[in-house]
Amino acid sequence: MKDEIAAATFQVDFSGRFERDITGILPGEYKFSIFAQDTEGRKTVTSNFTIPVFSGMITTIAGIFLSPTIEISKKEIEKGEALDISGQVFPQSKIKIFIFPENIFFDATPFSNGKWVFELDTNLLKEGEHQVQAKAISLEGYQSPFSQSISFLVLKPTEKICKGADLNFDNKVNLFDFSILMYFWEQTKPENPCADINQNGIVDLIDFSIMMYWWSG
Repeated sequence: MKDEIAAATFQVDFSGRFERDITGILPGEYKFSIFAQDTEGRKTVTSNFTIPVFSGMITTIAGIFLSPTIEISKKEIEKGEALDISGQVFPQSKIKIFIFPENIFFDATPFSNGKWVFELDTNLLKEGEHQVQAKAISLEGYQSPFSQSISFLVLKPTEKICKGADLNFDNKVNLFDFSILMYFWEQTKPENPCADINQNGIVDLIDFSIMMYWWSG
């Protein structure tokens, strides 16, 4: 952008590096802005530069290190659940993820294509509103600006009370409960914890046997 008007749009190469010549600019002082959009459509924060342009001279701006992009899997999450934080960044860099108001941070390493993901254990956080941001650090030690800040809410965990093999809580053990059991079959730590009837960490033949014992049809 040049004075809030698009001056150039171009594709970054696979390495994450970019270069662009902009010509035909009259002498004067201009505000240039640059941002990137990743392969998922997420945007970096915008970096701004106010630069004088002189007649007959080439002005070079180098070393622009854009922020990571960032998103989270949920805006509201129960304490104890894992929150996925992900984004994209210049591939040859490291990611630092900051959580506020706790003022704690975590490290993540991007894949070769620059995509990164981090699984946050929300047991480390208090119940309430939080913000997450990330920044990148290059191999040479240069730091990018912070990414956008995203808010999320950590909720008190709900009490999950199971009723044995009666998975749909209708006071019967029948085909409906069997269907629920099959949906979560062989899953470890299923989203519906009651499907793991004996609470051994997996929905398996033991849970099926318990259901058959209590079967009421």
